[in-house]
Amino acid sequence: MDFSLADGRIFFTNTQERFFEDGNVDIRTRLPCERRRSSCDADRKFTVEEAVEVLGVGWFQFRLWAITGLFSMADACEMMLLAVLSPELRCQWGLSQTQVALITTVVFIGMGTTSPFWGILADRYGRRNNLMLASVVVWYFGLLTSFSPSYFWLLLLRGLVGAGMAGMPHGFTLLTEYLPQKYRAKILIFGSVCWATGTMFEITLSAIVIPRLGWRWLLALSSIPCLAIIVLFRYLPMSARYLVGAGRKEEAFRILQSIAKINKTQLPEGELVEEMQDQRGHPKLLFSRSYLRTTLQLWVLWFGTALTYYGMVLASAEILQLHNAKTAGGQTCKCSGLKTDDYVSMIFSTLGEYISLPLNMLLIDVIGRRYTGAVNFVGCSVFFLLIQVHVSQEVLTFFIFMVRGFSTGIFNFVYIYTTEVYPTSIRASGLGTSSTCARVGAMITPFLAQVLLDASLSAAVWVYACICFVCAAVAALLPIETKGRALPQIVT
Repeated sequence: MDFSLADGRIFFTNTQERFFEDGNVDIRTRLPCERRRSSCDADRKFTVEEAVEVLGVGWFQFRLWAITGLFSMADACEMMLLAVLSPELRCQWGLSQTQVALITTVVFIGMGTTSPFWGILADRYGRRNNLMLASVVVWYFGLLTSFSPSYFWLLLLRGLVGAGMAGMPHGFTLLTEYLPQKYRAKILIFGSVCWATGTMFEITLSAIVIPRLGWRWLLALSSIPCLAIIVLFRYLPMSARYLVGAGRKEEAFRILQSIAKINKTQLPEGELVEEMQDQRGHPKLLFSRSYLRTTLQLWVLWFGTALTYYGMVLASAEILQLHNAKTAGGQTCKCSGLKTDDYVSMIFSTLGEYISLPLNMLLIDVIGRRYTGAVNFVGCSVFFLLIQVHVSQEVLTFFIFMVRGFSTGIFNFVYIYTTEVYPTSIRASGLGTSSTCARVGAMITPFLAQVLLDASLSAAVWVYACICFVCAAVAALLPIETKGRALPQIVT
């Protein structure tokens, strides 16, 4: 509506009309927002969740994905190292199957005992500092392991490496907290490329280094990804969600401003909302009325996930050696290393982790997180059972390929679901305690994948298959579906 002044000038303003029952109209004038900027800005507020949605996906997220991907790559290198190291140490040090299994188990003991503490530290003191400390621990003790003078020192140093590795998954937490809901699941799933690349790197490195330089050089060179993390650490930001929850709103706002500049976007106008929770990282919040059932079911799923995935990683070398012995019509030689064909089969089976990406990207936003997890568990179970069939090495490699693919999909599911379902105040703690349950499964799996499998292949694969079927049901019955759901900030 326009109003004319006595000298003929016209100005425009916003008006608010109120109609009465008798037909009269009450017109009230509202000044444009520009004329009352201070009051407008005071009224506007936005949360970190809203800011992340507005900032979208750009160079900042790509850079963060690349750096946090190094954490996955380092983790994968250390895990795959266990599979290729076992045949060498069994021969050179004359180890029994139980002693070989213990080399793997001690790593997971270190991870399992320290995972809850890393989660609590990340919720109380920030994800960034946590990740730096974890990287230094893994790199330092990983390098020292290459100088192990005896079996005892090898166990001790690998246990300390495991203790540091327990802090690595919080790179996933940090990345999750900076991704808009629309793209979150797809980008997080694509992050498994880094894990698969780390696995491929380790197998290729092993095939080159072990025959020429020996296993000690392999241990030293496997610490390279952690060294790269330390060098690039200055590009890793603090979590804005954590800072707001910790009452450091100004720091969070500055980080959001820098993201807007990097992504060439703009923050919402107004003031950043402070969403604090006094008991950040307190374990009892995981057992609140809102999250008790979710927490217990997630513990079962993480146990089954680690038992399945690491079981296949460790068993791949054992299965190939067992197959070679059957093909030759003799007994398995306890002192035979991996052949070139075995390394090629392991590389090919690892490609299954890449192949699972398109399927899970499609399913996770169509049928939801829970049913995607159930589908992957069922697929994993079926192909585990097929491994016991006596077939050619090419077909056997395909079965291992499919198990690796589905088990990678399971890991995608549990990581994404766990970081989405818990609020910021306990997100890292939820991931840390879940990771502890995973490590319990990982501690047990060497005795299935190496000791039991050596006694009976059929018994081992049936144990894995049954556990996968149980986990499929648990995944489908999770109480909360996180598809299309904003990341919660505090426990309500």
